[in-house]
Formats: sequence, structure tokens, C-alpha cells
Amino acid sequence: MRQLAIIHYGTAEEAFRLQEGDDPKPLEFEVLVEVEGFGLNYADVMARNGLYKEAPKIPFVPGYEVVGKVVDRGSEVPDAVVGKRVVAFTRFGGYADRALADYRGLALIPEAMPAGEACALATQYCTAYFMSNYLSRLHAGDIALIHACAGGVGTALTQLCQLQGVRVVGLCSTDEKVAYLKEMGVEWPINYHKADYAEAVEKKIGKRKLDVIFNSVAGKSTKRDLNLLAPGGRLFCYGGAARSGQKSKLVYDLAFLLKTGFLSPLFMMMNSQGLIGVNMLRVADQRIDIIGACLHALIGMWKKNDIRPQVGASFSASDIAAAHRLLESGKSTGKVYVHW
Repeated sequence: MRQLAIIHYGTAEEAFRLQEGDDPKPLEFEVLVEVEGFGLNYADVMARNGLYKEAPKIPFVPGYEVVGKVVDRGSEVPDAVVGKRVVAFTRFGGYADRALADYRGLALIPEAMPAGEACALATQYCTAYFMSNYLSRLHAGDIALIHACAGGVGTALTQLCQLQGVRVVGLCSTDEKVAYLKEMGVEWPINYHKADYAEAVEKKIGKRKLDVIFNSVAGKSTKRDLNLLAPGGRLFCYGGAARSGQKSKLVYDLAFLLKTGFLSPLFMMMNSQGLIGVNMLRVADQRIDIIGACLHALIGMWKKNDIRPQVGASFSASDIAAAHRLLESGKSTGKVYVHW
């Protein structure tokens, strides 16, 4: 089989090697998927730069989701799954034309479903659904702040919030992304390069505080978000994009930690606020059935046209460096999809 392995930390051009490998053998709860294509996630960029602590040591094959046909199964997998087209969550190994996945964390998909849209559901929409529908209950009239609102998870969160009558403040980095957010119906899009987002939020919504904040950045934004959060509000932290772009050194890790700050449960209690950390790999390791439940719910929503995954760019596997450069640049919107 073909696989794209990270053999060096660094730029997209120097990091990857296309190599041949043996087909993996599925364990009891696993299936082997003949892969049409796979999706990119920002954690892949962090892993390529040596900044993602969950990643295996190099060389390794990254990738969290694939779309394709099941060609083999483990002993505990129903035989009926073989031959079916699926979207599946992978714990690394997705950048390959054959990949293993736990069948409890996959979903059957229609032949007509675009593969890029299906890939968006596996990691980005599952992350968004887990926060907005599984862990928490949102209410009509709530106001949500979404960091990186034009990205894959941000797009998913926006649509899931809107379905529940939640008003959205969307942060993004360019005027082009502001236009994208307006097309999605975001009520208050903010280009944080042109305005201090905390001041802009207060100008737009007045003295009212935010009910829920979805933060994929961390760093100094964490403290600022807490100042914007209402009593009874929840701050979801599910990424550390502020740590990106720097070399993997302890001094940078410590600086990032200090900027993010240390929070006391007592202060959170006194302010009646919640801070929830989300790492979908950890969830998948312990409760892969939760991933499956989220994914099945999202497929149902897609079939009813309640959600509209956006594929911002599609690349051939031979152009993996270009795909990574786009995602790392911060200029992409929606899902970045790669096909064999």
C-alpha cells in the first residue's frame, strides 16, 4: 500500500515521504478500509512541526479520518460491513490508501455523498457536535463566541449553534473570511487583525456577557475569554493554535503555558463558570462508541440537509505539501481534503 509518512519535522516540503508498506491486518474490532481520500486537521500541522504530544515518534503516518470501502474485518466485526462505503475515524495512519479503523467509530455513507464532506464529519464535525450537543446543552437566544470560525470546526460549530437558535460571534483573520462568515449567516463576524476582539464583542453586544465560547487557540486568549464569559457560561478549549509556528523547545512550551494561565476551580465556582477541555483522541481511546454515536447523528443531519459541510480545497495526494501549506497559512476555509 502507499502511505505518506512524516520522516522529518519541519516544512511541508521536507517532512513527507511517499512510501510503500504492507497492508495492515485488522484486529478483532477493526476494519481495513481501501481509502478514496482523507481529510487534514490542524493537529496534523502541529504533528508535522513536532508540537503535538499525542503523535508517535517519527517516522509515522498521520491522519484522523478516511473515506473508502471496507475490504477486510476483524473477528468481532459483522460480516455485513465488508464491501460498504464508510467514513471512519483513524488514530493516525489515515494518510494511506489502506487504513485501519475501529468499526465502532465509523458510519456507512451513501455512494453519492462527496468524500470531502464525509471527511469533514469524522473529526471536525464530531468535535463540534461533541461539545455543542453531547457534553453541553445550548439554548435558543444564547450567544456563542467561536474562534477560527471560518475553519472546519468553526464552520461545524456555527451550523450546529444556528440549528439550536444560538447567535454567533465569529472570529477570523481576513476580510475574505468575514465574507465567508456572512454567507454562513454569522451575526457578528470579527476580523481580529483589524480590531481587538474583546473590545469588538463588547461593542456589538453591550454589557451582556457570552454564554459559551469555543476556543481552539489557547495562549493569552484564554484569560480574555474568561472576562467575556457570563455566569453560567462555559469555555471549551479544544486546541492550541497559538503554540504553532515556533520550534519544539521547552522555553516555548513554558511561555505558551504561562500565557494560557492557571485557573482555580474555586474561582470558576464563585463565578459559576465552566472550563471544559476537549481532546477527541482521548475520548476515542476510552469511549470509541461516543465517536460512533456522534458520527451517526451527524450523518442523519446531513441526510436531512440540516448541516452543510464546506470543502474549501481539494488536493491530490501527490500535492500533500501544498495542502499542508494552505492549512498552515490560515487562509483555508472549511475542510481541506486529499484524494488518491
